[in-house]
Amino acid sequence: MRTPIIAFVLALSIGNSFGLISQDLYSIRDNNCDTSRYSLKDYTDSLSHYEHIMGGKKSLNTTDQKLKLAFYVALAHYPELHDKKMSLRLKSISSTMQAQPHPNFILKRKSQRAYKININDNPDYTGINYRDLSFNALVGWLGHEFAHILEYTKMNNRELLGFISSYVFDKRTMRTTERTADRETIKRGLGMQLLDGAHFFHRSKKVSKRYREKNKKYYLSEKEIIADIKRNCE
Repeated sequence: MRTPIIAFVLALSIGNSFGLISQDLYSIRDNNCDTSRYSLKDYTDSLSHYEHIMGGKKSLNTTDQKLKLAFYVALAHYPELHDKKMSLRLKSISSTMQAQPHPNFILKRKSQRAYKININDNPDYTGINYRDLSFNALVGWLGHEFAHILEYTKMNNRELLGFISSYVFDKRTMRTTERTADRETIKRGLGMQLLDGAHFFHRSKKVSKRYREKNKKYYLSEKEIIADIKRNCE
């Protein structure tokens, strides 16, 4: 579903960065970039279709239809993951979303691994409630989590163990990993969705100061997302 780029510019006009963002978004249009946006109303009858073509090894432990649809719309951009065993669960965690290999991966062959995405259902931790995200932004942020899982699938068990240790204890690895996942999300055609989520995040008064500072440190900024979208379209 496409909407005129001017509508997106107007939607982003709230805040001090309007001039910069609108100028860069017009540049995206001039580069013939794909500026598609996803609207929930366009997918309300599509869940059974997505479950049929991608849901064979997926276990979505939620009754939230918006979340389920966003999961599959994002997953459609990662065909390599369609045959991977994967679960989604609402859980109290200290970030909005979290992608991990299943804990028993060390006992499995790489081809037999399962992966999981945890979605925070306790906004007291972060100040942000995933339910407040637009459908478009939710697709973008899930796309970011799939980018992580895609990287996990490329590692053998020893490499994955080493990566987990480095991510936990080395902040440089964390920053590189998150920014790389952002860029992979953009390459997959979900740049505008990622931008929508970032715009919401940085203007929400509910987001805790600590979580906001962490985001600025480890993830691409709105300006960087726009620049990567433009590079991806050239």
